[in-house]
Amino acid sequence: MLRVLTLNIAHGVPSIPVPLPFLLPRGKLLGHLDQMAGLLARENADVVALQEVDRAGLFSGTVDPLERLATRAGYAHMFHGAHLHLPGLCTRGTALLSHRPLLETDSRRFEEVASIDKGYVVAAVEDEDRLLDVVSTHLDFASERRRQQQAVHIIEALQRRPHRPRLVMGDMNSRQGNPGVGIERMMKQLALHTPEPGGGEPTYEARAPTMRLDWILASPELRFTHYHPLAERVSDHLALKAELEWTVGG
Repeated sequence: MLRVLTLNIAHGVPSIPVPLPFLLPRGKLLGHLDQMAGLLARENADVVALQEVDRAGLFSGTVDPLERLATRAGYAHMFHGAHLHLPGLCTRGTALLSHRPLLETDSRRFEEVASIDKGYVVAAVEDEDRLLDVVSTHLDFASERRRQQQAVHIIEALQRRPHRPRLVMGDMNSRQGNPGVGIERMMKQLALHTPEPGGGEPTYEARAPTMRLDWILASPELRFTHYHPLAERVSDHLALKAELEWTVGG
């Protein structure tokens, strides 16, 4: 059984309308992060995909959110992709936490424009004596056309890696109440699926969710046995958790 979870952590400050960690007292910021770490420790997923993740800098109030989450939640392995990097100010992107070694890691920003902070990280993880690629991604929130372009970027990148089963997880910002063209293209060209055509229950906004922004897509070698958002509100998104098992011959 493989347990995975995806969560947009909103830079660790979901309690204020504009997520600016440096505006919060240090103790309150650490408290938010420790709530998230508590959820991750309780759920104890094998691999966690995170979005809107910062490393230490002025923007993050000199706190390293990823290091804090990994340490407090008990994850020995982590990998961060800096999709926006302003030296000394902020290092922002997506990340993976894992109880298992993260192999063949790679990180890409979707746009060359310095102000764009969307992209993905990917790593190979061993499960039951076989490797699978696990992706954490954050797609554009404003433009379906741009999300389609970003989906093509992921497709092409994964097709260049060794052929193996895949999990693609993250905040994909599909707001139509259905997967949207970008996600559908990934599902078709990478042979991915979800347990429910509409992606399951809504995950955003956490206080009263109405939109399915967060997704977990899996190769056919993996069968979903469990797939649902968690009720605990530690961010402006609900965490989405899945359990999967290998199909016969997978």
